[in-house]
Amino acid sequence: ELARELVIQQPDDHVLFLKQILFNAARNRDTARIIILSSPRVNSLEIARGVAEITNQIVITEQSLLAYSGKSEIRNSDLKARCILHFVRKDNAYEVGWILLDCIRSENDAKALLKLGILPTHVIHLIPPFHPPLTELIYCHVPVEWPEYRRKMLPIREVFRNVLREIFLQQRSLPEVVAECVEILNIKPAKYGIKARVLILGPRGSVDFERLICEAWMSESELGKRLRACKNEVCFHSELLAEVVHKRVLEDDCLEYGWVLTGFPFSRKDLEYLDCIHTPPNRIIFLECELAICKERLLNRKVNVRTGSITNIKENPEAEATKELKSHPKDNLEFIDAELSYYCENYGDLKKYCGASAHCINGDQAERWVYETILAIITRAPPPFIPRKPLQDSSSSVSLDVCCCSPIPSQVLDCYTTNV
Repeated sequence: ELARELVIQQPDDHVLFLKQILFNAARNRDTARIIILSSPRVNSLEIARGVAEITNQIVITEQSLLAYSGKSEIRNSDLKARCILHFVRKDNAYEVGWILLDCIRSENDAKALLKLGILPTHVIHLIPPFHPPLTELIYCHVPVEWPEYRRKMLPIREVFRNVLREIFLQQRSLPEVVAECVEILNIKPAKYGIKARVLILGPRGSVDFERLICEAWMSESELGKRLRACKNEVCFHSELLAEVVHKRVLEDDCLEYGWVLTGFPFSRKDLEYLDCIHTPPNRIIFLECELAICKERLLNRKVNVRTGSITNIKENPEAEATKELKSHPKDNLEFIDAELSYYCENYGDLKKYCGASAHCINGDQAERWVYETILAIITRAPPPFIPRKPLQDSSSSVSLDVCCCSPIPSQVLDCYTTNV
């Protein structure tokens, strides 16, 4: 396509011309391009129009092709593909995407489309509830094109097998079918395997970051010296904390398998620094839950001093009588209040900075539900969003002599100091 455009357009500046084409291609990479397949019994035009009302896509039908070509019928697959190319290369269709309807009627039509570089992101096959076998006598009493179209559908499906999705219509209403089509469009296949780098934020998660900062503080590395040089007993300077994470995520296991981080960042500035590392998070998930529920869970949480296992005594009241349970030092009321208050102060800025790049999950659900929701976010391709802009006012490196930490509540600072 690039070579063809160079020959046709013959630009003065070839490099700039190619840059502009690639920029537009990248900008519209995630624009949905849909082919709808259906039997003649399905009112697919109304479904396509319903989807287009929501997505603002351009609907291209067989009638559009006939009007453009000036013919009453297009039998040649290459000619049909060239007519389709005219519509999908229009500025509005290129920007907002398109829906191709009732145009692909054979395997040759499908292959001719791909040959011209018209690549759909989704092919949706609408399957009606009543599809008798092709050998049934019922087909003696229907138009001849019905069984013929079904026979041709199998090779068409095979051509588009990598992007094919099925919708079984059953007795569903038009709005329900349209809603499922739109939902399918929001699931975009990843262009290549991405190692998930997941950041989970919420009121008190499992705090893996505490272990990282303690290990870094005790080490004899340059980073450990800088952490110990802080005027506080434990450093909370955003740049150094991000460096602690950076050092860990560049190790082989994180580079090979990805990583999940909880317990950090504390503030927007922390996250801006974290976005500056070589492998910043590519999934950010907010676990949202009422603070009263979070506080109740933490106050009822007890640790088995023998095994280290955690028990919720509200759910298992008999455990107190049979096991030696103690409260974790972090689970006292004063510290919980301070930590939740500090999280709430920074929550708005964190959400605003993340924008559409973040996902929000209701944390007041069963653990299994929360787990499966997080897993779904990690495994599917991320939605398109405006990139985050870290460190718009970048500051200089931290001095070993003076370290101005972020303002941390004294109760939270005391807990980290005790751990170190």
